Amino acid sequence: MSAVAQFDPLQYEFPLELERDYSPMGVPLRIITNSPDILAAADPCWESYPLLDDAAPMTMRVAVTKQRGIFPARPCLPIGQEHLVSMIHGPEDFAVCDLAASFTYARLTQAVAADSAYVRYHFLDPAVYLMAEAARFCPVHASCIALNGRAVLLCGESGAGKTSLAYACAKRGWTFLSGDATYIVRDTSEAIVAGRPHSIRFRAEARRLFPELGVYLPERRPNGKLDLELDTKELGLDTAFRSKACAVVFLNRKSDERPATIASFPRANGFMQLSQAICYGNTHIRTAQKTALLNFLELPALELTYTDFDRAEQVLRVLASGRP
Repeated sequence: MSAVAQFDPLQYEFPLELERDYSPMGVPLRIITNSPDILAAADPCWESYPLLDDAAPMTMRVAVTKQRGIFPARPCLPIGQEHLVSMIHGPEDFAVCDLAASFTYARLTQAVAADSAYVRYHFLDPAVYLMAEAARFCPVHASCIALNGRAVLLCGESGAGKTSLAYACAKRGWTFLSGDATYIVRDTSEAIVAGRPHSIRFRAEARRLFPELGVYLPERRPNGKLDLELDTKELGLDTAFRSKACAVVFLNRKSDERPATIASFPRANGFMQLSQAICYGNTHIRTAQKTALLNFLELPALELTYTDFDRAEQVLRVLASGRP
């Protein structure tokens, strides 16, 4: 090896011999790494998604070193400026995302890479979905279900019952797209949404609402919350990756017994609530996302006031059918 080749203080030539292609939410992604643990963590997340986009792939390079990092690692929230987002969990465990270039570089210790749940939650998922959002989507905090190809977004504050109502509808024959995060597809004249339908996450108390979930035990997630995260195939749910939306429904859940009713919801209030998820990327990226959200809210924006899932599902079924 020549002296020039040996001089690599920034480790540009760190060997990354493994490469695999995925398509999260239909968007092409290439992971390049030296660690089988990284691919083992990525496979359950994305290997089942079909490729729906022929654009240049997002790229994530993950170098796993033999350095001894801080263990257990110290998780922290991502921090961003302009098109750059950093995820720093210690001097040897960090990632940097370039949202403008759809590129992420991560450098992790072996101990962190071997912890699949940790590396997925703190590095793989946020980096990949932030890149996808910046390039192609507008994220909204909403569940999504569809009936006969007509999708309905279920929005609302924490505790409004988004995921539980989506599951209740899916049990009654609806198609499940997403439990808590839905993505508006930008740069299209149609109101197309993308979901993450392979799993559904409930709070532990959902087992009281749905007796069939009682056989599953809650698990502690990397963020410390005790949840049920279940495979939608195991639950027997019909799923889809994308659909055309017909309405945006804001949930108003009441504790007293009352019939389910639906009424108009102020579009400005809907934009204010849903735009809270637009918080990463430079001005260009966030402006494009907000424009997509404004255009999307040309759909009927409605408020569903309800107590029980059965009556709520009946109202939503009429809405999705297009009947008056």
